[in-house]
Parts: sequence; C-alpha cells; structure tokens
Amino acid sequence: MELQLPLVATFLLLLGVALFWTVAYVLVIYKGFKDQFCGMPLACICANITWEFLLTFIMPFHPLQQIVTLIWFLLDCVILLQYFIYVKAPYPKRTIYASVAGLLVISFLLHYGSAIEFHDKMGIYSAFFINLLMSILFIKLLLAKELQGQSLSIAYFKMIGTLCASIICFALDPQSVLLMIMYVLIFILDILYILLVYRRTVSTVLKPA
Repeated sequence: MELQLPLVATFLLLLGVALFWTVAYVLVIYKGFKDQFCGMPLACICANITWEFLLTFIMPFHPLQQIVTLIWFLLDCVILLQYFIYVKAPYPKRTIYASVAGLLVISFLLHYGSAIEFHDKMGIYSAFFINLLMSILFIKLLLAKELQGQSLSIAYFKMIGTLCASIICFALDPQSVLLMIMYVLIFILDILYILLVYRRTVSTVLKPA
C-alpha cells in the first residue's frame, strides 16, 4: 500500500495518533484513580493490550511505531491493574484472573489470525475493530455508570486520535469498504459519546448541592 498524502501531512497525522491516544490513556488512568473505578471496559483492555503486544514484540513494522505501541502497552497494563484493584464481582478473585487470562488469549489469537488472514502486518483491521468496540462499550459504560471513569477530555482525545488514524489509513487503502464502514461508524459513535458525556457533565455541574 502506497500512502497518497504529502510527507508533512503524514507526519502530523501520525504524531496526532500517537499524541492524542497517549493522552487519552493517561486521562483514563488519572480519572480511574480519582474515581476509584476502571474507566475502560474489560473487553477493550484485553483487546488493546494483546494488539499492542503483538505489534511491539512479535510483528513490529517500524522502530518508531514499536516505541509508541510499547508506551500504549505499558499504559494499558496500568489500566488492567486498575481493573483488578477496583472490580466488584460476586465471585472469587481467582475466577476474575482466569477470565481475564482467557480473554487475553482469545484476543491475541484473533489479532494474530486477522493479521495473517488479511495480510495486515500493520494490524489496521483489528485496530479499527478494537476502536469500534471501544466506541460502543464506552457509551454502554457511560449509560450504566454515569461519569465514573469518564470525562469530556477522554472523549475528545479518543475521537481526534482515531480521526487522524482514519485519514492515514484511508490514504493507504481508499478501496477498502470494510475499513470505510468502520471509519464512519466510529466517528458517529464518538460524536454521540462526546454529546452524552457533555450532557451528563452539565447536569452534574448544575445539580443542586
């Protein structure tokens, strides 16, 4: 695949992906410790960590990419730790650990299989599937838990980082119908997520003491 963007635009978009998503992860961690609640659904954590592990340690395609995915991997490890610390479940911890281990194995195998099946050494297809999953489950989490672990800043940084990635990947492969569907769905869901977070933030601020 050949990139059809000017070099400067490509650099700025790649920088945007790395920067905005890193800040989003940091904000998730900050809000998680502040609220004593893991702000990322478990399925998203496991999908993220295994994708980052694959692209960092097994199938890296560029040294700078490897550094960025390593940073994301470490940040997601902290988020997973928050999940273990703050999860409230009616069953023993060993059951939780076993469930997480199972999800990690399944996620890794699916990422690896997707990379081989679609000849996708950059992990683009699985990355946008994860992003779509996150967009859906973040909304579900917000509706269930209000603003616990959530913030308007997280919503904005996630959307902008993903939009940068969508533009780059569209320039790489403008013929992919599947990817185009995911770009559009993720953007719509991210806008909806921002509106929902904003509405709840305003309601919280205006709520009588």
